[in-house]
Amino acid sequence: MLRPLLSLFLLISIIITVPYPVRGEVLTQSGLVDIPTGRVLAHGIFEAGVYLGFPQAAMRRSTTNFGDAFAARLNFGLFDRLEVGLTHLWDADVPDSTVVRTANLKLLLLKEPEAGVVPGVAIGIDKLGNHVFSSDSEAEGSAIPSAFFAVSKTFNLPRVHLFSLHVGIGTQRFAFEEQPIGVFAGLSKEFQPAFARGDIAMRLEFDGLGVNAGLRYVTSSGLQVALGAETLNSPNERRYLAAVSWTNQQLLEQIKETRRLITRATALVVETRRAISDKKAADQATESPPSQ
Repeated sequence: MLRPLLSLFLLISIIITVPYPVRGEVLTQSGLVDIPTGRVLAHGIFEAGVYLGFPQAAMRRSTTNFGDAFAARLNFGLFDRLEVGLTHLWDADVPDSTVVRTANLKLLLLKEPEAGVVPGVAIGIDKLGNHVFSSDSEAEGSAIPSAFFAVSKTFNLPRVHLFSLHVGIGTQRFAFEEQPIGVFAGLSKEFQPAFARGDIAMRLEFDGLGVNAGLRYVTSSGLQVALGAETLNSPNERRYLAAVSWTNQQLLEQIKETRRLITRATALVVETRRAISDKKAADQATESPPSQ
């Protein structure tokens, strides 16, 4: 499992450049459907996989070649503060080019604690743009990087229990029409139903262009399957997304838990041996005759 993922990492690292515009944050682990959040991947955690995008019109065609954007992607976290995303995309809408290579960065300014009022805050530069998910008339200015500022906070309410709110501002693909800056917002909720044998996350967002929704299923092995729909408020521009990826987060958590159990078991063995040794010493002292 690790060898193919390492090969994918090396391949994308070698071929990566940042000259072309593509939409970013599509169904990523630390983002929602298409917007960033105030969170980054932890140090040593990575997510590698592929995603496919196709428009509403493709559903009415009598052909199986409906995908207009297919990408291999790698996201990884460094130092619990920085997240780097690399994408190698085959884009049917880019003229005179069939391959798009891109990158994006996100820096965590404040980390949200498990308890407290401090939210997670992140800034980033999204080189991926929005050409793949826009008309030709919009493609001219989409090569300009999209900067963003995102804030995330988890709340615990009666009946609803834990859910997260994400808000932010950004340029370019987040902007409203001709405005230089736009606002984006989203909600996310995670479930751990017994029948699923994994985690299910639901996302709803507004990215500056329209309303998007997504669903992600994460198995205990780290396999992730995600489905999404963009611009739900505009049927003629609606777009569907599908992604399959793998993350080492669950594997590292299992290794950490195994080490904790081994440490605990070792401590119990040491305590047991010490208790046996003390008991033997006490028994010997009791059985020994008093010296004359």
